[in-house]
Amino acid sequence: MSAFCLDLQTSAVVSAPLELDSDCMEPRASPGAQEPGGFQGHPPRQAGSGGLGTALEEELAMITGERGVDEELADLEAPAVGHNADLLLLFRQKEKDLVLAAKLGKALLERNQDLTKQYEKMHKDLCERLEHLEQEKHELRRRFESREGEWEGRVAELETDVQHLQGELERHQVQLREVDRDKTKTISELSEQNHRLLEQLSRPAPPTPHYHPDQ
Repeated sequence: MSAFCLDLQTSAVVSAPLELDSDCMEPRASPGAQEPGGFQGHPPRQAGSGGLGTALEEELAMITGERGVDEELADLEAPAVGHNADLLLLFRQKEKDLVLAAKLGKALLERNQDLTKQYEKMHKDLCERLEHLEQEKHELRRRFESREGEWEGRVAELETDVQHLQGELERHQVQLREVDRDKTKTISELSEQNHRLLEQLSRPAPPTPHYHPDQ
């Protein structure tokens, strides 16, 4: 927008009519006093000391001055138009560059927003995953501590059972030793009894006295 405003202002400045020197031109008449040919009418000059020749010379000088001014305006407008075209082309190129930069900026902004959303989603997922892992770790630790307590209690019970069994084993061993001693004693006694019986059997029997009833 600023480029077009500058172009219009420049064109207005170049196209503005140049002010003529007061020495060469007479004061302009009112707009209603223009002639059909497009030239402004001038009030009739009073024939003074110069006479009619002086008046004609002044009119000719005025016409010649107007033509010179028109030629100067044409010469000035030609390079101004070319310069304005270059400026307009440059401004349009700048405007295209600005539009392209705006599109690129918008695309980068959208890309940045997408990346930000992806990062936020990944961060949220990671936080949820970490929280879940922390909960699992606490749950496993609680189970381990509970199982550890159960194992310790079970180990204590097993140790008590082992001690009890060891005591019973010692008592049984003592009883077995006593039984072995009794058995050995009994065997010895039985052996002695058998030996005595064998000795008695090996001895000859004494004669048996005969008894007669009539005696």
